[in-house]
Amino acid sequence: MTTLGGGSTVLHRPGTVGEAVASLAAEASAGRQVRLLAGGTDLVPALRAAVRGPAAIVALRRVLELRVRGASADTLTVGAGVTYADLEGWSLAPGLAATSRTVGSAQIRNCGTVGGALGSANPRGDLLTFLSAADAEVLLATAGGNRSTGIADYLRTGPDPGELVTAVRMARPSGPQTYLKIGGRQAAFPAVVSCALLVDRVRERVCCAVGGVATGPWRVATAERGVRDEVDWVTGTAPAAVARRFGQLVAEALRGAPPLPEDPRHPAEYRVHAGGVLAARAFARCLGAVPGAGRSG
Repeated sequence: MTTLGGGSTVLHRPGTVGEAVASLAAEASAGRQVRLLAGGTDLVPALRAAVRGPAAIVALRRVLELRVRGASADTLTVGAGVTYADLEGWSLAPGLAATSRTVGSAQIRNCGTVGGALGSANPRGDLLTFLSAADAEVLLATAGGNRSTGIADYLRTGPDPGELVTAVRMARPSGPQTYLKIGGRQAAFPAVVSCALLVDRVRERVCCAVGGVATGPWRVATAERGVRDEVDWVTGTAPAAVARRFGQLVAEALRGAPPLPEDPRHPAEYRVHAGGVLAARAFARCLGAVPGAGRSG
């Protein structure tokens, strides 16, 4: 443990998950503000802009347990310290890889981590939109034990004091996946609107989430159910008209979502319309509704 800024900020540099949660627990019990540092893409600019930093920082770069990804027969697990660059070419998770390739610049992808995305909880966050479509579980550790929670619940409540996100877990793909977004220059701006869509041919369902419209990634469950029976699950295809209708259903669902604050450059109705357009394109790409459409990315 060292100090920064003339002794005003305590820096913890744990080497294991156990040491990290012990540091968090100690700071939480003392009532001090503590921040986690992994890739630093959010925290470092915030520290530079702030007059005064947090009372304590727990740096996670040395915790190698958080930088592991793996697969079982049914699930994929990605450690909180895994970077976007680590995921860009992961053949076991084509949708996750496609999402990671759209994030920022090469420098950001080399530094930014899964845990950092969950910690910042940006309602426009690319990874959060994909994880919401994938029904991911968030795994957390505390000094008292471990627990897991669904991504929607995690984004609604956040971690408890002293908790550390250690990984996310999701089902292995059982069909095509894609991620599409609308935004300014990729390296400089977050997505204006994004859409993640996964096809689950085992359970015969389409899973879709839209980012940048609501106060968080928004699952369009009514739209998913509305087209389920119109997909030929034997061939994994659907007529082009179904893709168009899916986009309309998604737009209708988004109009009922709690909106983000109004943006004069991208008004709410534009973002709702864009979400429907992206959803129709994603549906067509994954379910072959457009001849020659790609299957992922």
